[in-house]
Amino acid sequence: EKEKWEATATGLPQINAAVDYQNWLKQQVSLLPAEITGGTPGEFVPVEFSPKQNIGATATLSQLIFDGSYLVGLQASKVYLEISENAKIKTDLEVRKAVINAYGNVLLTEESLKILKSNRKILESNLHEIQKTFDNGLEEEESLEQIKISLSSLISDLNNVKRLNLLSYQMLNITLGIDLNTPTRLTDNLEMLSLQYTSLEALAADDSVENTIDYLIAENEVESKDLMVKLAMSQGMPTLSA
Repeated sequence: EKEKWEATATGLPQINAAVDYQNWLKQQVSLLPAEITGGTPGEFVPVEFSPKQNIGATATLSQLIFDGSYLVGLQASKVYLEISENAKIKTDLEVRKAVINAYGNVLLTEESLKILKSNRKILESNLHEIQKTFDNGLEEEESLEQIKISLSSLISDLNNVKRLNLLSYQMLNITLGIDLNTPTRLTDNLEMLSLQYTSLEALAADDSVENTIDYLIAENEVESKDLMVKLAMSQGMPTLSA
């Protein structure tokens, strides 16, 4: 907004003032023939023409009457302000999007941990039962080994998800702009958010591309290019000032 005002102020009356002060520490001396003052011919007398001190002041008022580039500049300042406003909106949307994604990643890893922990309990219970059956000679060793392999793979997946869960919390903290290791507690869960934001009304929403922020930014870009063409054309026009 201040840059827009700066561009506008270029066409307003301009006042320039200056004060000049001069003090001769040693005045300049000129030699004149002595006969001018009635002296002896052939001799010279020193004469100081400049005063010891001198001061002067000037003031100039100028006004731009016509300048094609100035008119283009006024239009450009308005477009520049729109570009800045749209860029701010775009940045806010990108930040919100990043926070939503980071928040969702934490919820996903939390749900994954619950599922894997539940599956581990089930597999451990099955392994215990099959082990007893095998010890009594009523189960093949292959079945026992298969359940052990499945449990081992599940525990490996569980450890990976635990690490991902920690990383997802740290990424959320970074996105929120807080300390990396701050203990953050999420108050929502994945199921509640899914139900809350699932709506068929979105299908009937206005999906016109002209209403998107990216389209508006692209329009600003087109306007700025048009103004650059106008600026180039204005260079051939006369400029009038008083």
